[in-house]
Amino acid sequence: MSVVPSDIVVYGSAYMPEADGAVTGGPIDFTRRVAFYDIAPTGSVDVISSSPSDTATKITYYGRDKTGVILSQTLILDGQTWVLGSLSLERLLYAALSGASANGPAADPGGTPAVGDVALAAHGCALPSGSVTIDTLVRTAQSGSANHNGTTPALFKLQLGDGGNVSPGQIIWTKSGAGLNQLRQIIATTGYGNDVVAVSRDWSAVPDNTTTYKILQGMLFEASPNPVTAIIRLFSTSAADAPTGTQRSYYEKVFIVNNNMSTALTGVQIELASDMPNLPSGALLDLALTTALNDTGSIENRQTAPTEGVGSFVAQPAFVPVPRPGNLPPGAMPNEIGGQGVWLRLTLPAGTGAYKGSADLRTQGTTT
Repeated sequence: MSVVPSDIVVYGSAYMPEADGAVTGGPIDFTRRVAFYDIAPTGSVDVISSSPSDTATKITYYGRDKTGVILSQTLILDGQTWVLGSLSLERLLYAALSGASANGPAADPGGTPAVGDVALAAHGCALPSGSVTIDTLVRTAQSGSANHNGTTPALFKLQLGDGGNVSPGQIIWTKSGAGLNQLRQIIATTGYGNDVVAVSRDWSAVPDNTTTYKILQGMLFEASPNPVTAIIRLFSTSAADAPTGTQRSYYEKVFIVNNNMSTALTGVQIELASDMPNLPSGALLDLALTTALNDTGSIENRQTAPTEGVGSFVAQPAFVPVPRPGNLPPGAMPNEIGGQGVWLRLTLPAGTGAYKGSADLRTQGTTT
């Protein structure tokens, strides 16, 4: 069975403190995902689970308001009912659910670990535009959604015309009809037909033309193939020195994993395809690959360069080949056989101004 986009997953490492003076890196942590999430327009975020039993699960989330100040809040879930947050944010930085592992930027908030998928989503929906998560305005799917079958990822057929108004990373919440109360992330918007998107994993119950849905901006903590309890925006608290100071470099470590259970991705190359918008003048974001799969190397703090078990840093965008044999091997999800470690380096000259942006970490290879 060919490797499909949903098989390639970026996980965090065991030590991701987002603070100076603490160990960074280490082995792969399958409970951590990394992503970039902005909220447009600026507003509050709400939380919901796909399971009615998640009524004692807690989430702590951090974000920046429109002035750049970091704010945080802890909410208690109410199953499949939206719980409203009260912070006005323009971007999410990181969040942790009940049971989150240590050594992250957000501590375990306590409570009962989630059974279902959990979405922390902007109150204002991406679709229907101008709608909010809990009101009655919805979109209606078309027949054509599908479970994973052979080389095809799980699919969702949006309302006629919606395909041009969604993007990878957004969340589908099925509000009613067939397959209601499911949460999936959009992973591809092209290549599967008009208004058809690929989603992060199989549907428990396949939606059809009775299914209503909303498209959300935010973080999705998936319960399968293993519970994700923390999501982190890389370099979210990194800061330049004063204009009269010195240049600073920050390092973060992530892992790219092939979760296909039977097929390797061969001839693999990895790059940071884009920064959106462009980094401030003089700032750089580049990467180096670890020389062995499942590398466990760490650094004493996030401003110390890794020196063992890692190749040279390569200016981006540029594809960097995975070291010999150049493959991401298959394995049971989550795949503990072969995670490719990636060290990311952010270089900030003294006096670099505040920046709000995101990066696209891209993986390509050959499949059968």
